[in-house]
Amino acid sequence: MATKLEGEVETKSSAEKVYEVISAQQYHLPNACSDKIHDVAVHEGAWHTSGSVKLWKYTVDGTVEEFKEKMETDEANKTLTLTALEGHILDLYKSYKVIFQLFPRNEGGLVKITLEYEKQNENVPAPTKYLNFLVHCINDIDAHLLKP
Repeated sequence: MATKLEGEVETKSSAEKVYEVISAQQYHLPNACSDKIHDVAVHEGAWHTSGSVKLWKYTVDGTVEEFKEKMETDEANKTLTLTALEGHILDLYKSYKVIFQLFPRNEGGLVKITLEYEKQNENVPAPTKYLNFLVHCINDIDAHLLKP
């Protein structure tokens, strides 16, 4: 049975702009989050295509990891779901899914991040370090979008 871990990030950039970057322009992420995300490559489909498969290389807590995921998008609800197919994260979790939901605000936006996961065993910690990593990345994307 999957467990959930949630976090929220308020952005000064619009929800629309942040959604565009994380759903269709992931190739900008190594620039926006250079100390965290090193590379994102399309393995199947295209950058913006729901059902596409991408391989990520990133550093979390000083360790370089890889994450191969299948992306599903829901444009109408500004929701992006990344489901783990391969990678270091599956050494810890039987299943792992990242859900981003973006909501417009009067000024800026709100990004709700939900991690749905199932631990390999009871000794595996909750994926708090991955949630913190994603919160920092959203903050970096927001700062990147606000640059003149």
